[in-house]
Amino acid sequence: MPQTIISVRVHAAVAHGRITRNAIVRYPPEPQTDIPPIVKPFEGEIHSTIDLNGIAVIVPAAYRLPESQTPPDHISAPGAFEAYLTLLAARIPPVIEHDTAKVITIEF
Repeated sequence: MPQTIISVRVHAAVAHGRITRNAIVRYPPEPQTDIPPIVKPFEGEIHSTIDLNGIAVIVPAAYRLPESQTPPDHISAPGAFEAYLTLLAARIPPVIEHDTAKVITIEF
């Protein structure tokens, strides 16, 4: 049976210290070592893509987002969104080789 893959369009994706604005993130419903999440700039619709008003963050499977890294209440204030993305990119640990990755979605 073919593997189910989730496809989500987000305002931004954060992975490996990099920020991709207006991105498509594709990943399996449950973390798997042989199917890592894929982040690509949005270039057009992909079949069954879901729109998420928020951010996708690629993290090691055991990682939990600490409360200090949750979005600020004023995320829509000038500069707040970019500052939050920069914070996530700087503080989220990268997924290293042979580690299993998962996707954390942060909705606004």
